[in-house]
Amino acid sequence: MDPLDVARNAAHSAAQVIKEIIDEGREKEVLGIGESGDTTLLGDKLSENTIIATIQENMDSFKIISEEVGEKVFGSNPEYTFIIDPIDGSRNYKRRVPLYTISVAVARGDTIEDIVAGVVYFAPLRLEFYAKRGEGTYANGKRIFASNKRDLKGGIIGLSFTPKAQFLPQLVALNLATKGAVVRSWGSVSLELSYLAQGGIDGYIEAWGTMRVVDVAAAILIAKESGAKLLLRGKLADTPLLRLDERLSMVAASTQELLDKLVEAYREALGFLPTEVFKQFGVQHG
Repeated sequence: MDPLDVARNAAHSAAQVIKEIIDEGREKEVLGIGESGDTTLLGDKLSENTIIATIQENMDSFKIISEEVGEKVFGSNPEYTFIIDPIDGSRNYKRRVPLYTISVAVARGDTIEDIVAGVVYFAPLRLEFYAKRGEGTYANGKRIFASNKRDLKGGIIGLSFTPKAQFLPQLVALNLATKGAVVRSWGSVSLELSYLAQGGIDGYIEAWGTMRVVDVAAAILIAKESGAKLLLRGKLADTPLLRLDERLSMVAASTQELLDKLVEAYREALGFLPTEVFKQFGVQHG
């Protein structure tokens, strides 16, 4: 089976599992701490188990990178790596706020540039975003494209307000607002990038040096294949590595003109560029 089809089937199966957990009233149940260092909900673990089991049914060998199980090889000499976020937007999920996704990316190599396919399944609306490198982005089977927005004024800009970023997002949000942008935050980076891919929002900033590869691997390809423009930098390497300990800085926009204006707004607010965030906080590229 084509790896993208495997990823899509896995995401759909996992969606049914996490819905059943909500139906049972167990969405807040905590199992412990995952390999990523974050709290593992029952939904996280059972979704991940379902995704891995689905892949195993269709492939003899593969590698997994996931926030719960970590990095693990199944079989020998795997050609493909599956990068999994079993629930992106866990805080929303455990409070029954319907803004969360299941994200599965497929890569042939060790960097973010080696991702060849990805699916982000917005389970509450049964809305499936997927892409294969060089073949465009689709939502429920229909080709989608980023908007052609070029100016900040009137643009809808998604912004991550993760607590790990402390005050940085607030300073950038204030600067964007003074330029006439409409700032939104949904608490799920994969969902926001997917809506960037279909023109629902015009830009997105998660450039605080805290974002993990698993959160965004599939959505990066989905955004790129829609025509969106991205500025990416990794903590461990300029081209982000597909590793659980990698952290990313990202600015994304529907057009290059808007991307340049978002980068400049970030620089005005913080005094350094998104690509310099790791140096500013004492982390050098290795």
